[in-house]
Amino acid sequence: MIIVGIIFLLPINIRKIVVNKLLLSLLVSASALGLTACGGGGGSGSSSSASTPVTNVSAAGAWQGIANPTGYTLDLIVMPSGKLYTIFGTVISGGALTVIGADFGSASTIGNALSGSFTEYFYNNQVYTGTITGTVVANTSISGSSVYNNGNKGTFALTPLSASTYNFNTPAVLSNITGSWSGTLLNGVATSVTVSSAGIMTGSGGGCSFAGTIAPDPSGVNVFATTITNGVGCTTPGLVQTGISISYVTNTGTHQFITMVNSANTGNVFMAQR
Repeated sequence: MIIVGIIFLLPINIRKIVVNKLLLSLLVSASALGLTACGGGGGSGSSSSASTPVTNVSAAGAWQGIANPTGYTLDLIVMPSGKLYTIFGTVISGGALTVIGADFGSASTIGNALSGSFTEYFYNNQVYTGTITGTVVANTSISGSSVYNNGNKGTFALTPLSASTYNFNTPAVLSNITGSWSGTLLNGVATSVTVSSAGIMTGSGGGCSFAGTIAPDPSGVNVFATTITNGVGCTTPGLVQTGISISYVTNTGTHQFITMVNSANTGNVFMAQR
């Protein structure tokens, strides 16, 4: 997803990860997007003038839309911290999303003009970087374009997710995610995760064990701040990755759980339901 929604130009492999269409993931800081910027200037002598304050439109929230020319559906989360998280793929029978990639980045606005950068990770270990520019209409839409380091370009158009499906503007509740979860990583590796009532997250997949913490985000939105450290059996033991987790219940009663974490050179997604 990206950044705000990014453009993805790779073909879909038959190895797919299926999750509910909701999901999410890109971008912008309430602090970076929700503050008022103002400037002023002074003339010579006793004359002076001040420019009219410019209100920066906030893009914080949960969004969903389409990226072209690929036609991928993308879900994004814009955190108050300025971080952005997105997952993208194709919608299949039943409204589920076949996830093939994820984006991690940051963005900001000047007025209603959005700009940012991101790193994109695919299920087949391909990695790209890029930038985005766009326009934000408060609580209504985010649209714009993205440019990748390989020269590919695209456009995106996003609207807010329905609060009846996932309400971004309510505090996250830890008890909603405690217990065991069985799912997959972005590359399709089967993985199990357990969340304790104290906010300790442990798991393993593909011979790699990991542990970390998960707690309601201090910003008060419906997102869990998450930190994971690789352990025994991992390619990079000791690697620390940070990010977010989200949880929601679909209209069919299925409980979804998604974790997105990254470090300077890595990014991964865990997706499960019960």
